[in-house]
Amino acid sequence: MKEFKPSGYNSLSPYFIVNDAPRFVQLLQDLFGAAELRRYEMPDGRIMHLELRLDDSVIMVSEATAEYPANSFLLHFYVPDAQEVYDRAIKLGCEGMQEPVQKEDPDLRGMFRDYNGNVWSVGTQME
Repeated sequence: MKEFKPSGYNSLSPYFIVNDAPRFVQLLQDLFGAAELRRYEMPDGRIMHLELRLDDSVIMVSEATAEYPANSFLLHFYVPDAQEVYDRAIKLGCEGMQEPVQKEDPDLRGMFRDYNGNVWSVGTQME
């Protein structure tokens, strides 16, 4: 059967339309070690479409325009050390919403908001 998606891509990818896309891309590179996969630019050099790999997932990013205004998400992302990622997010200018804490489930989980209004829940399975 012919492949219907690029090799190594997940079938579902969040598509972030953001203000100041280069800043968003840099934040995800600094915060999560995101790796750029593909980039297409508008004639004026702004990001039209960009794909980033975060661990085993791919997300897509575009600069907001009048036709496609900025959106925001709430996402959960498993990371090796939720406390370290949370602390790094705060140092990078994200707004803390919940310090990492372990409740009834086996995950240590914290939440923060990035400059574009996206809420990131980072978790590490502890058991």
